[in-house]
Amino acid sequence: MLRVAKVRKGGHAYYLEVAGNGAGTGIEAPGRWLGTGAAALGLRGEVNGDALGALLRGDDPLTSARLGRFHDRVTVAAFDLSFCAPKSVSLLHALGPPEIAGEVHAAHVHAVDAALQYVERRAVAVRRPSAGALVPVEAEAVASAGFVHRVSRALDPHLHSHVVMANLGRGPEGNFTALDGRGLYAHAPAAGALYHAQLRHELTTRLGVAWEPLRHGRADVAGIGPEARLAFSQRARAIAEHLSARGLGGPRASAIAGHATRPERDPHRSIDELRPVWKARARAVGLGPDDLGTVVDRVARRPGPGPDPARGEVVADELGRRGATVTRREVVRAWCGSLGQGATAPAVEEAADRLLQSMPATIEHDGRVERRGVGERRHVVGGRDMARQRGELERLLAARGMVSAPGPDRGVGRQRGEELGLGLG
Repeated sequence: MLRVAKVRKGGHAYYLEVAGNGAGTGIEAPGRWLGTGAAALGLRGEVNGDALGALLRGDDPLTSARLGRFHDRVTVAAFDLSFCAPKSVSLLHALGPPEIAGEVHAAHVHAVDAALQYVERRAVAVRRPSAGALVPVEAEAVASAGFVHRVSRALDPHLHSHVVMANLGRGPEGNFTALDGRGLYAHAPAAGALYHAQLRHELTTRLGVAWEPLRHGRADVAGIGPEARLAFSQRARAIAEHLSARGLGGPRASAIAGHATRPERDPHRSIDELRPVWKARARAVGLGPDDLGTVVDRVARRPGPGPDPARGEVVADELGRRGATVTRREVVRAWCGSLGQGATAPAVEEAADRLLQSMPATIEHDGRVERRGVGERRHVVGGRDMARQRGELERLLAARGMVSAPGPDRGVGRQRGEELGLGLG
């Protein structure tokens, strides 16, 4: 799952240190500006610390003009979106020869870009007044800085990216305001699932790797087993031991344990220093160079089958076990969780839209304008049956001279249907 964290004003020194003046640090490469919003503000190429600092303060990085009249009142400078590769992918990147490491790095970067495009199109919004309420509307010029990291704080291989999205968006009328952060959290599971689906697609196509069975939308590379993965998961072990010693469990306790056991980062160790240590540890758990060589080319280096429309019913059944209604983002995530070899993000979204066509909107959301962020409509799972029942209701109401009102007032039609004994499920 994609992790989203708030970056408070005054608490972004770490990102400025990493950005530096475009030179990166001893262990990590410099960042790069991402997304259409950065380009709209004239930000391209490597991230400069001064430009990033200005943006997080709410200033135009080129002119120093204030972006948004009320940004001084905002306490959140940015949102940190963390995209983390499975441990086996991190090991293939860290221990493989340069040509393989390069392909893994490119696959990860491409997957992050694809997921960020989804976030920009579907999750990012600002709030504007409409009919006496604040509603999410399209946001433009939302700038992000991306940092690819290769190691964990425990100096284990850990391929991941931090995408620092400034808490500023330009609304349709041209004014900058803070983002509606609810959309980022609501779409995080779908965006994370798209990252993993695109990553599996990229690595299948580039290196011919095979995949272990999917678990919660993620999969590890076949041939890099659990013993090897555990040997390079010092942070996970530290968190597990912290929880066990205190008899704790659950996501919140795990998050607190992660902070409690977090070691200080040493940004000055080089990958060249760490790689011999990693390789010795890998050989001790049966993951030497020859073993890594057997991981690639297990399948043909070509794209997997992608979303099969015939499997739409299977995806719908899975969604039905989770609840009676769904949003588009939940359908996107469910499709990703069914694709063992992954697929491109656009192909997954197309499959989701196709499946949604058979799922009518709930009566409460029928006629509602589809909006970004948390403004997505809800649809009824098992849509064909629902559509048939709704059609029967409409015909019955029309025969009796009672027309159900459109839009939000469709609840009246539902009440009349219940009075007539025709349930809608």
